[in-house]
Amino acid sequence: MLVRFKRLKILILRIPSNLRVYSFSASHKPVLKVKPNSLIVFEVKDAFDGQLDLSGEYLSNVDTVDRSRVNPATGPVWVEGAKPGYTIEVEILNVKVGDRGFIGRRVFKILDNTIEAESFKIPVKPVIGVIGVAPPEGEVSTIEQGDFGGNLDTSEITVGSKVFLPVWVEGGLLALGDVHAVQGDGEVSGQGLEVPAEVEVKIKLHRGRVVDKVLVDYNGSLTVLSSSKNLEEAIEDVLGAAKKLLQKAFKLDEQTALTLLSLTSNLGVSQIVNPKKTVKIKIPKNILPINLDELIKIGAEL
Repeated sequence: MLVRFKRLKILILRIPSNLRVYSFSASHKPVLKVKPNSLIVFEVKDAFDGQLDLSGEYLSNVDTVDRSRVNPATGPVWVEGAKPGYTIEVEILNVKVGDRGFIGRRVFKILDNTIEAESFKIPVKPVIGVIGVAPPEGEVSTIEQGDFGGNLDTSEITVGSKVFLPVWVEGGLLALGDVHAVQGDGEVSGQGLEVPAEVEVKIKLHRGRVVDKVLVDYNGSLTVLSSSKNLEEAIEDVLGAAKKLLQKAFKLDEQTALTLLSLTSNLGVSQIVNPKKTVKIKIPKNILPINLDELIKIGAEL
């Protein structure tokens, strides 16, 4: 059931967590059709689809869960006007996490936006692990990732960020899930703190794109993402995309763009545990001569 309610005369749409998929595909029927600038609350289940008993300190039934139900993503949502070559912008306005989360077999309580256990306390900083649109062709599991998005597990995809997803099929078909109450870069154990959550977003549509990659605008940086079977390939790919972005922004040759990246930008690893590894390069926005909206328009004209 879809719920519509108003906040200060602003219509907010809500999608319940039972409307979910386990893959990204153009063949999925949308659960909702929205216009650009819509506000949506996605209710999402945890990475194991709510199959686990979180009432104790340790998980008792993790070995018996249905693994085909891992990483449910609420949606998909059809964005009116979205066409191949366009970009869907997802602004993360708020994330409300559950009161318990798990990692490995351990369960942690969450109280007052703090994760507490033994002698340490960790502040909650939610990360949306899975966010994406339908790929150009075929069906891709929500465990995987690519230039359509997917299981990116990128710490910059958090409250206050704007995620720019290249549109590959009409309507885009946006879905998201696999929220972590907190997660470090690399996701070195294979998990963040897995939680159910409610994610409030604003959807925008841009008639063009800068590069065929997922971009994240957060905390003063524009982050370019790339995923590949090994880190070396992912790094080569993300550097190529970042160079292309700077060439468009500054009208530079390739070598000068690489020099600018080397002087100003930071290369990092989002996750090393999924079928493809995800790397990122963070470009300071204050070096860019134009904003991202203008850059997307330039990309559409080239």
